Amino acid sequence: MWLLKRRKNSNKDGSKTGISDKVAGKIARAGIKIQELFAEKMNTMFMNIEIKRLKVLLILFCICAGGYSIYLVADSITSPDKKQNGFKIEQMNVPRHIDKTGDESLIPEAYVDDESYQRIKRFRNYMDSLKQNKSTEYDSILQARPGLMDSVQMLEQIYLSQKQK
Repeated sequence: MWLLKRRKNSNKDGSKTGISDKVAGKIARAGIKIQELFAEKMNTMFMNIEIKRLKVLLILFCICAGGYSIYLVADSITSPDKKQNGFKIEQMNVPRHIDKTGDESLIPEAYVDDESYQRIKRFRNYMDSLKQNKSTEYDSILQARPGLMDSVQMLEQIYLSQKQK
């Protein structure tokens, strides 16, 4: 039964109240204060008006506001000007890889064909010759493409593991 018991609030003193809670409280108090001031102003304005006249003003206000709302709805439906649509319905763009988990790049069935392997071998030989003869060019290439040789090595390993199978 200890699982069903409620825990006591350890924050009784309010000392751990966050700054955002304090700011939100101040904003709420300011909003309430503005509402109270507006209500007092409206009370003083309409205090001396008869109740019958207040009812007529209320009905007149409701008729005007409702009529304007009906006008807006009717105008948006029957408007011949189709260039100013209130809402524009467009097709949603769906990302191409929404149905992929990201594990596809880790598939052990990656395939490197013989032609690609020969190109990779030629590229590795070229890079090795640059490393021995023109080390500054080799270094600049590796600075521009930091994981290049790691990728080449990984592709070679994939090809060699295919040959072993």
